Amino acid sequence: MDSLLRLIDDVNEHAGRWVAYLILPMIFVVMYEVILRRLFNAPTTWAFDMTTYIYAGHFMLGLGYVLLHERHVRIDVISQQFPNKMQLWLRIITFWILFVPYMAALCYGGVEFALESWIQWERGQNTWRPPLYIVKTIIPVAAFMLAAQGFSNFIKDVRKLKGGR
Repeated sequence: MDSLLRLIDDVNEHAGRWVAYLILPMIFVVMYEVILRRLFNAPTTWAFDMTTYIYAGHFMLGLGYVLLHERHVRIDVISQQFPNKMQLWLRIITFWILFVPYMAALCYGGVEFALESWIQWERGQNTWRPPLYIVKTIIPVAAFMLAAQGFSNFIKDVRKLKGGR
């Protein structure tokens, strides 16, 4: 079990570090578009979509990394007032009540969404018609990475509750 948890943590750690670099091509595309639009009055047809697609990958594929390091947005004003053991219980309970059903729906819906796009070889509606199936595949991949990290964190919380490391 420990090797599986380490694998999940390592995959999300490395994925998070690598997808952070997607910000660089996104900056390049935005700067390129701004320069062409403002200085040469020659906007592109592809830059807006490309920044959206790059950001989708940047955001979605970094979710597991964020959960690994517990840097996601959460409202813990009330739970911070409780002792550590009670906080662990709250995390375990909300994991089953909120996280598991949401992730099950996201994984199922994401696979269906991406699969339908691949079957149709779906492309964008604008003039350069980018392939959408690649971007839509990011949704289930990121959902599975996030779900795996959630289960890893859950196992660690249960161990902490039992007095383990």
